[in-house]
Amino acid sequence: MKSPVSLNYGLIGNGRICALVSPVGSIDYLCMPTFEGAFVFDRLLDAENGSYFGIEPLHPELYTIQQTYEKNSNVLLTIFESTFASFVIHDFMPRWEIWDGNRSYTPPELCRYIEVRFGEPEIIIHYHPRPGYQPEFAPCRMVNETTIASPHQDNSLFLVTSVSPVQIIGKEPIRLKGDAFLSLSYYQPIPDQAISAIKEKLVRTNHYWQRWVKHCYLPNEYQKPIIRSALTLKQMIYEPTGAIIAAPTTSLPEIVGGIRNWDYRYCWIRDSFFTVNALLKLSKFEETENFVGYLSKIVLAHRGYLKPLYTIEGHDVPTVQYLDYLAGFHGSRPVRIGNDATLHHQTDVYGEALLSMYPVFVDERVVCPNCDLLWTCVEQLVDLAIQKFPEKDNGIWEIGDRPDHYTFSKLMCWVAVDRGCKIAYQLKRQTLYRKWNQKRKLMREMILGSAWNNDRQAFTQAYGKDDLDASNLLMPILGIIDPKDPRMLATIQRSEEELMVDGLMFRYTNHDELGLPENAFTICTFWLIDALTLSGQKRKARNYFEHILSFGNHLGLFSEDINQKTGELTGNFPQAYTHVAIINSAMLLAQNQTN
Repeated sequence: MKSPVSLNYGLIGNGRICALVSPVGSIDYLCMPTFEGAFVFDRLLDAENGSYFGIEPLHPELYTIQQTYEKNSNVLLTIFESTFASFVIHDFMPRWEIWDGNRSYTPPELCRYIEVRFGEPEIIIHYHPRPGYQPEFAPCRMVNETTIASPHQDNSLFLVTSVSPVQIIGKEPIRLKGDAFLSLSYYQPIPDQAISAIKEKLVRTNHYWQRWVKHCYLPNEYQKPIIRSALTLKQMIYEPTGAIIAAPTTSLPEIVGGIRNWDYRYCWIRDSFFTVNALLKLSKFEETENFVGYLSKIVLAHRGYLKPLYTIEGHDVPTVQYLDYLAGFHGSRPVRIGNDATLHHQTDVYGEALLSMYPVFVDERVVCPNCDLLWTCVEQLVDLAIQKFPEKDNGIWEIGDRPDHYTFSKLMCWVAVDRGCKIAYQLKRQTLYRKWNQKRKLMREMILGSAWNNDRQAFTQAYGKDDLDASNLLMPILGIIDPKDPRMLATIQRSEEELMVDGLMFRYTNHDELGLPENAFTICTFWLIDALTLSGQKRKARNYFEHILSFGNHLGLFSEDINQKTGELTGNFPQAYTHVAIINSAMLLAQNQTN
């Protein structure tokens, strides 16, 4: 039997900020004014002393509570029902298209609309913000009869409400005789707030998300998990630049109580490629175009190398700092901000960067405003991939203390050259095509020769090593080998035998700098599913897919890892990588239906 998942949260966001809402309607995690901003609410990272924004009945034991999303929307409903009263909290962040249709209105604003369905429920509002990365709580002061102000870093938070600020600050019971709202904004209070204005924002935001879903291509099967995953990914795309964060959170551990936790509020080029690729399959082209614009600026600014991750504005990510005043998620210290992976050498990044740009040249539906400049990026990325191919690096799993000739890194360098060849051929750049094609052939021969371990009967994690690695299951998906090649079939079988525990895949099982991995890495199970599907083992792939879908939380959201012993979701949440994999595997299975 699985125990209840430990990350029973809903995600709300608008492409600028995100928040996590607990099953009882408490905002336990929020950064402002962007994904990378300082914590406003951080109870997720310290259950006893963290800051939060709760709305609860005066007598919660008399209520049943349910939580769901509005259909095809990122508006979250927390429904409280008793025999004498019922109310619903509609949590959302405003988002809708601006008049020209090419931009969206995405303010740093959290809206909580309380709809009273019947009765006169009594509630208590717990509003305890932080002033930033500081141990103390932010002092609250009344600005006027509708507004509470609090300091936050160099600016202020403003809570505008239709209920009494005096009662909020005093934690006094509030009797609701009709609908009410609370609107939290950054920089300045939102003017002209009223019930009617908030309700209009709610309607427009719902309409935006539902219209966005209507324009998704969907297969006949698995539509609900695909839609929820797509909506989740869309919330992680930073609207002003097109950057895509790996997850909205920091420091949620791979193992509860362990030290494997990281800050994922940045844009990994690797993760972002997989995200735009999945959204392209849903016919979402604007997201690819916007990310390519973000990425091309980075590539042109770093002509001699690329780092694995950047900030949402395209700058270098700060190295790690520790927040000692927070106890960590279920006591999982340390709590980190910043990420030392910015110091790593990861050569797979050149392949992923070029793969992100590839659709601009081969898919007529994708618009390229400056193809000559983008071709310059392609040349640069291919040359860097060729240059870096012979070097050791830290690998896809960012093993900081052990540079090696990792197979996946070599594979992605080959991918950069392979896609570069295809673009050059299409653009009739014959000289470069011939030059790169020679390199492509040599690189492929070296990878398939050096990564194959005859004794293990598998492609292994690194040249000359015995350890297996789930990332090698991507080899046929990326095109370097036929999915039914005997070597690939053997690698799939060995991976299934040695990396899978109770239907869940580990990324590897050998020691790294932090010891032995203990939890399954969720995306790896989907990579196995895809490899099985492509190799013709469709029934087994479908069984694994439906098994892993059962581990989602009550809203269908997934984290980075799963504890195969308890079924708990662990790691940063929700994880873009995992929701990408749900879309990819669902669509691949739908295309290869089992009779």
